[in-house]
Amino acid sequence: MKEIRELRIQVTAKNSFPRLYDPELFSDDKSEMSIETAAAVAKAAVSLGITRIRLTGGEPLEHSDILGLVKAVKETEGLELLSMTTNGALFPKKAKELKEAGLDSVDVLLDTYSEEKFIYLTGGAPIDETMDALEAGVRLGMKPVRIQATILEGINDPDILNFGQFTLNEPVDVVFLERENRGEAPEGEDGKKIRFMSTENVKKKFKGMVKIPAQDPLIEFGKWYEGQGRIGFIDLERASNAGAEVTAAGFLKRSLRDEDPADIREAVASGDPDQIRKALEENL
Repeated sequence: MKEIRELRIQVTAKNSFPRLYDPELFSDDKSEMSIETAAAVAKAAVSLGITRIRLTGGEPLEHSDILGLVKAVKETEGLELLSMTTNGALFPKKAKELKEAGLDSVDVLLDTYSEEKFIYLTGGAPIDETMDALEAGVRLGMKPVRIQATILEGINDPDILNFGQFTLNEPVDVVFLERENRGEAPEGEDGKKIRFMSTENVKKKFKGMVKIPAQDPLIEFGKWYEGQGRIGFIDLERASNAGAEVTAAGFLKRSLRDEDPADIREAVASGDPDQIRKALEENL
């Protein structure tokens, strides 16, 4: 079994605002993981030495009882950090309750500070709520609070240094996630071809950045002008070899880019932490 620092649990496949470049999210899959199953998966993971759990989607806040699920997972003995990745739209109104239920950390998906570009990339999601989600996380003392951004050439690349500026003044990390350009690029609403910018080219924008010793096999972090926050990078190699996720439908993705996930539905459906642990050991 490979060393894993954090296990992602996809609590629901539902997502009202999938991003333009995530075609796999435009589906009819409404799978939702029960509270009991999520708690069993978390218990199995911690029994293997994994001490961090991240709740994902779709959009995790569209789960029918996300507060109950957060509370149940947080009660896992030995769990050190419970985090969530969200598009932010529903987060501000639930932030205080999520914190009280046990959520320690939040990652907010934000690719641009431009309202026009944000609407274009999300199909109409409200940017104000997403920005408010970051503010709420910081105000409630969640650590870390992070922005996850994907850069598209000719669309949001002018925002790269704006993200860097944000880390100078706010205790917020920014993580740039590289995506693979495959064959014919997908088209946006205006027919424009979408091409992702490489990690190498994003890094070039941050002259003088000091690399921080590796603490996470998935993310390479650095500091820019001694900012309050950090700047991180997930390149294609890291995305192909690190991270793991149990999906709401009961499959196991062995990396962020795993296109042939292992079928562990029987173990997950059993709700038995021992069976789930065995399935994780055999497939990671």
